[in-house]
Amino acid sequence: MKKPGRLARRLRDLLHEEARIRTVTAVCIGAAYIAVRLDHGGLGLAAMPAAPLAGPEREAPLPPAASLRGRPAAFLLDGLTGGDHPRHKALALATANALIRQERSDFDGDALDAFHLTADDSVVMVGRFTPLLERIAATGAALAILERDPAKGMVLPAEVRRRVLERGTVAIITATAMLYDELEAILSALGRPRQVSLLGPSTPMLPELFDLTPVTHLGGVKVVDAARIMPIVAAGGSTKAMRPCLEMTNLALKKDFFPG
Repeated sequence: MKKPGRLARRLRDLLHEEARIRTVTAVCIGAAYIAVRLDHGGLGLAAMPAAPLAGPEREAPLPPAASLRGRPAAFLLDGLTGGDHPRHKALALATANALIRQERSDFDGDALDAFHLTADDSVVMVGRFTPLLERIAATGAALAILERDPAKGMVLPAEVRRRVLERGTVAIITATAMLYDELEAILSALGRPRQVSLLGPSTPMLPELFDLTPVTHLGGVKVVDAARIMPIVAAGGSTKAMRPCLEMTNLALKKDFFPG
């Protein structure tokens, strides 16, 4: 589980056969999201990583969106394993999400309601989900936010970060951790949380990807209005702006995780 990028490689392997027979019909690269549409109508999203903070994550420009039309989907999907820059991996993750055919949602609505938080819980949030903050606070649960950007949360030394993760009874993790090859280390550092949620529009809704992980819940989206969403992405629209074009979906990966 600790090997960086293992889940990205497995995601690529699970989808590669389908990707070889699919063609990219449109790519939209916005300030907040990347959208990829394929010839079978599938449209996938991935959050656009912020500008590099320093060092090895130096800027690596993405190819012009127009130059990607007509390419095999496998060409973009291979970016999950063939590149080091988070923005190139985001393009590949959006392609993966376009390839995934989600056939079910285990329950509707906001996943937070299904976590049944109480004042006894200690929530560790990896990546700042601003719309959830007030609702978590209202339950009385303790909350620690771990972030790469100090303006959004705590940037901690590795040992301290590990202790914070270890104490969490509920973990809510942004799927964009995959873009930095950090998801494996985060999952390995958890103690014995009762819920582990991978959350956000970037989430690959593919249960078998997480068979050997402690993830209990996937909270992602299904695009219900592909035509409307592309201009929103192009204009730099946020998740809130895209919401009318999306259906929030939830997959429970463990038998004991169901609402009610």
